[in-house]
Amino acid sequence: MTFAETYGLRVYDAIQLAAGCNINSLCLAYNLPAITFVSADNELNLAVLNEGLLIENPNNYLS
Repeated sequence: MTFAETYGLRVYDAIQLAAGCNINSLCLAYNLPAITFVSADNELNLAVLNEGLLIENPNNYLS
């Protein structure tokens, strides 16, 4: 099942999540720090958290 189906994401968001998961796996395999996914999309952020990635939402820093 794809991320788009699993989380109800738009296709490009699902592609971003898949790429982030793959890159994060490579980083961890080579003892590098985990990536931090940056997104202001609440639906995508929830999927990112469910996949165990770190997330940073730039909207949290608006004044």
